[in-house]
Amino acid sequence: MSNSEERVEKFYFDITPDYFSYYYLYPDDVKLCCLCFLNYEKYNDYIPKKLENNYKNLDKKYLAKLPFDYKEKVKKVKEGFRTNQIFFTKIANLYMPQFNYIQLTEEQIYNFQQEEQSFIGKYFLEILTREWTEEGKEERSKTLSLIIQELKNYYNYENKSLMEKGVKVLVIGARFGRIVYELAKLGYQVEANEKSYLYLLIANYLFNYSKKNENCICPRISSFCSSFTEESVTKKHYFPDVDIVEDLKNVKSENIGVTKTDFEYEYAEVKDMFDCVITCFSSEEAKNIIYFTELVNNVLKKGGIWINLGGLTNLYAEYGGFDLTWEEWKHVILKSNFNIKKEETPVLPFCQIKGHSLPYTIGTVFFTAQKK
Repeated sequence: MSNSEERVEKFYFDITPDYFSYYYLYPDDVKLCCLCFLNYEKYNDYIPKKLENNYKNLDKKYLAKLPFDYKEKVKKVKEGFRTNQIFFTKIANLYMPQFNYIQLTEEQIYNFQQEEQSFIGKYFLEILTREWTEEGKEERSKTLSLIIQELKNYYNYENKSLMEKGVKVLVIGARFGRIVYELAKLGYQVEANEKSYLYLLIANYLFNYSKKNENCICPRISSFCSSFTEESVTKKHYFPDVDIVEDLKNVKSENIGVTKTDFEYEYAEVKDMFDCVITCFSSEEAKNIIYFTELVNNVLKKGGIWINLGGLTNLYAEYGGFDLTWEEWKHVILKSNFNIKKEETPVLPFCQIKGHSLPYTIGTVFFTAQKK
């Protein structure tokens, strides 16, 4: 997009100065995310350097036995990081001009690098691959199809009279927004809650500006560990696999909303608003799973449903949170004004990598709870 083109955003994943003034926030976090994106290649240059040094330190007699020229291999790794940098730079440049930023201190930048830079490495890119590339299609179908079918069992999008009234769905932990796209396309009114601007900045770009397969990343480039083939590490993946803007052109702007802070803060005072709440690998991020469960009940209308699919490991367990077994969490749910209508424990793939020897699967809890 040229600088002369007018940017018009239809869906409000946007991060604007007006948003921050309304909520009395300063956009340091967004600036830091942009700096993180802009410096992705710089922060990760130790990986190809380490790889190159390891080969240089090998005795020539061992180098001679390798089926490749190590210099070419290092070159491919560097090209992979450059591919990712090109995409991240595109995202950062979309937002940086919107703010009059103060100069950050070296300490602020360093702290952010330590906390966030590792996050936008392999795992971050694998989730992006999972949500929006052709390679992620099979894995998506094994998760999102379960959720969408369950939603249809209660609020079928083919029921015109029902859909005309509007079925309001809250997706907690929307990440890059694939489930938001799928539900909005079917006609549901979707509100996406996502607290990480690293996800939101990219989601906004995808929903408002991207064209099918115009972007490219190398999601596995940071590690050759457990790989059967070099191609599985250096392969480029194009995304999004659909034309999001075109597919959603008839969706009203107000049918996709976004909240950009922690669910447990943003919805503390919300009552009886949604027909359905969806948590897909996001309840694990609850700081207090008991309060989280109560809050889900509060935001649901009477008779509304909570569809959950995810694991049982709490990410805050080492920082004041705690893990509950499914048996224990189920007791909490029942004590929080819910009836459990469905309960399954499927084992599902999660960010699996073709060409790698580690079959990533996760034991999950898939349940539907209905507010009394």
